[in-house]
Amino acid sequence: MRISRTKRLKYYNSMKRLYNLDSKSYEHPWDREALNKVRKFNALNQVANWLLKWTDIKWKLIDLQGSSFHITPESYPELYGQVTEVIRTLDIPRIPDIYTQWGYYINAYTTGYQDNTVMVLYSGAMDLLTTDETNFVIGHEAGHVKSGHVLYHMIVMHMQDIIKYMPMAGQLLQAFWAALLWWFRMSEFTADRAGLLACQDPDAALRALTKMAGVPQKYYRSFDKKSILRQAEEFMRDNQDFISRTMTTISVLDNTHPWTVLRAAELIKWIDSGEYERILSGAARVCPVCHSQIPSDAAECPVCGAKL
Repeated sequence: MRISRTKRLKYYNSMKRLYNLDSKSYEHPWDREALNKVRKFNALNQVANWLLKWTDIKWKLIDLQGSSFHITPESYPELYGQVTEVIRTLDIPRIPDIYTQWGYYINAYTTGYQDNTVMVLYSGAMDLLTTDETNFVIGHEAGHVKSGHVLYHMIVMHMQDIIKYMPMAGQLLQAFWAALLWWFRMSEFTADRAGLLACQDPDAALRALTKMAGVPQKYYRSFDKKSILRQAEEFMRDNQDFISRTMTTISVLDNTHPWTVLRAAELIKWIDSGEYERILSGAARVCPVCHSQIPSDAAECPVCGAKL
């Protein structure tokens, strides 16, 4: 969705920069618990890190460079600027390389390793989402970078191939694989919170998730937030007993993402808890001279130099 440079600057000037943002301040407890289990397999993690860095990830980066469109300040300044603003909003020090890839569905992913990450945005997401909805998707991916999820995500992606073509290896690594896949799903809840902090619009975040759930494009204009709220409430209400929880675990055992409606429900619960507003309201203040957003503990404005 194209917007003029003037409107774009006005839009991003209204966004709160989340200075000194710690990913643990919004980390979903399910993510934290699951990742602690994965980290117990320390030797496997180290081997996977070395192998991926020098084999599969290297090949993936070369493949992206050769087959996908590289977003730079020169090639596509509007989209590059949008990603840059999201990265800065979440207080991430390094802007990843950015590519767009053909795929007409609402999705994105991040690859690479911790000091060399690449964000890939599917063309469908760019066409089907509004600017603030796209910020949610970009922020979701940036959240994976900020939380250090990328390496483990890459391990999941490549272990799927190993298990597919080498079943015996899959049996040997079964405990590690189960823990890793469970964590992968839980990490999505943390990344959704980062996406909301990036777009700073709960309605936009829920609209993006609703579109991911399959709402036809011709019904986008008639989006009703209450519908996804009702469905999320019904989903949580109808799946509380032990049998339902057990079936829920089994039915998504091989999935890398949790159900979209469950993601919406968890995001709504986080908003209702007040934690989202607490982070948003306490992260920055405004310079009384130049009206720029500045760190809450700054002694002087980093933009105009005014003493505070």
